[in-house]
Amino acid sequence: MTASSPPTDRPVLHRAADCLFGLSGRLAALALVAILCLVVAQMVTRWLGVLFPGGANYAGYAMATASFLALADTFRRSEHIRVAMLIERAGPWRRALEIWCYTAAAAVALFFAWYAIQAPLLSHKIHDVSQGQDGTPLWIPQIAMALGACLLALAVIEQLLALLLGEGYGVDAPVKPVLRDRLAARPLRLLALAGSALAIYAAVHLMTGFDRDATGLKIGVFLFVLFFLLGSGLWVGLALMGVAYMGMIGFTPRNPGSSMSITVWSSASSWTLTSLPLFIWMGEILYRTRLSEDMFKGLAPWLARFPGGLLHSNVVGCTVFAAVSGSSAATLTTVGKMSIPELRSRGYPEHMIIGTLAGAATLGLMIPPSMTLIVYGVTVQQSITSLFMAGILPGLVLALLFMGYIALWSVLRPGQVPRPDAALPFREKLRASLLLIPVVVLIVVVIGSMYLGLATATEAAAFGVIGALVLAGLQGSLSWAAFRESLLGATRTSAMIALILMGASFLTLAMGFTGVPRALAQVIADMHLSPVMLIAALTVFYIIIGMFLDGISAVVLTMAIIDPMIRAAGIDLIWFGIFVVVVVEMAQITPPVGFNLFVLQGMTRHDMSYIARTAIPMFLLMVLMVGVLVAFPGLATWLPGIVQAHP
Repeated sequence: MTASSPPTDRPVLHRAADCLFGLSGRLAALALVAILCLVVAQMVTRWLGVLFPGGANYAGYAMATASFLALADTFRRSEHIRVAMLIERAGPWRRALEIWCYTAAAAVALFFAWYAIQAPLLSHKIHDVSQGQDGTPLWIPQIAMALGACLLALAVIEQLLALLLGEGYGVDAPVKPVLRDRLAARPLRLLALAGSALAIYAAVHLMTGFDRDATGLKIGVFLFVLFFLLGSGLWVGLALMGVAYMGMIGFTPRNPGSSMSITVWSSASSWTLTSLPLFIWMGEILYRTRLSEDMFKGLAPWLARFPGGLLHSNVVGCTVFAAVSGSSAATLTTVGKMSIPELRSRGYPEHMIIGTLAGAATLGLMIPPSMTLIVYGVTVQQSITSLFMAGILPGLVLALLFMGYIALWSVLRPGQVPRPDAALPFREKLRASLLLIPVVVLIVVVIGSMYLGLATATEAAAFGVIGALVLAGLQGSLSWAAFRESLLGATRTSAMIALILMGASFLTLAMGFTGVPRALAQVIADMHLSPVMLIAALTVFYIIIGMFLDGISAVVLTMAIIDPMIRAAGIDLIWFGIFVVVVVEMAQITPPVGFNLFVLQGMTRHDMSYIARTAIPMFLLMVLMVGVLVAFPGLATWLPGIVQAHP
């Protein structure tokens, strides 16, 4: 082998790795199709009164397969979430910080992979089978966990080697060009690698070296590690696993690896969680076909004469799309691509276009189907259907608050409101409204099936996917490329959320051993806060934490601590779920880690600070919505009560 061989071989190896990760992503997509088929089969057999032994378990296994096999492909495409605030501001030291992140990520991923391999081997050895009627040997579906974890570790290590030997900066390309690299020399990069590895070893040694009674000090180290890993840019799911490992070795003699594999497998193979990728897939289908565009065309003629004109199309469009999407980002991207060019061409002020869109897109988190409500329901073990019903009225009230703000702005600033287009005849409006029929039918099918008791939340998600495919096919906008991209996009988004949930489930287990939830709940109890004061304190808490974490991460990271406090205070968990969604909505438009702000920045090329300023009025309206929920709790509890009373 000559000295020039490595540079020649590197692209070949890189392409081979890409093919491997891409293949695993496509296998994960097939598992998502299997979820849809199994859910439909389970639903049909239930209607027919026929027993489908193990149907829910098989769907859970398919869910785990889709989640694990897509991890590496999702990482390769930079779709796992992390807090990149420090990394983007590191300037010439960016490579050093990235080497730390990839070294820590590789350590966690290798730990995950090693024990993921041990899980099916142990299940085979002890002849472990599922608890359901199918009696499936668990080592068979657990192979997907082992394979997916190994591929994720390989993907992280590949990028770490590229950082050490190449010119790139990992899977996240810098937003601004790095003009100078302090670690241009490879010996310095290897020194950064050694320092990162030494820091990890020292932290583990420090945690195990404490006296078992030094609980207060260990809790302090535990929380410091949590915020340090998240803040330094480690991917959220891997950071949660790493922190949980530190908690396990510091607070309990139990084997952290076996505890992790059992906990992660249980959380990933949940029947309840299967609704998550299906709802995401439904939103992806709408986004990638002409259904979403037709929805805007059908709404615009009716909204043009409202005070504030077509700005209301941002709010109403987001409200309608939220009812069939469940994702804030999908809602923002779909409605924004349609409305921003139209509103700009008509002369609406830029700050109102951007601000109202940023706020209204958060309705995708509240109006069912909501990804955040699914994650919350799984975390606190509450009915997803009840949570969906609870989100309808508060979501509509919040949409009305947004529209009221637009109307008030038009009254106070009439000079900024463009002259409306000539009014269309009523017949023309009705003709345009025909374009709304497909989306309205889909909303009625999804929500109506749950309300009438015909389907659970998971089965309603299957209704949604099939309905979206049928409607797009009838419309003629469902190409093979659109179908493939919607399926792969849903698979990757689901894997991103699943990794966070895996880490959160392991962290929840570790949190129990630390005693932090019990201690914090006791502190709150000793303060004798009324439920209203507790909600006020938690509002401030979530606003602060939302500045640094995305919504789903904030929910799964905090509920291990918050759940006991809420139960002790006697607060209804369904109502609290809606409260959490409102404050998580705030997190979507608060810098430095506001996901909607990032999406809008990519769409409009405006500076982040400008976008954040335009969203301030919408943020204040969400704070007002918290007050409305406290004053009128029936907004969130009335409809679920009706559904439960008439199953």
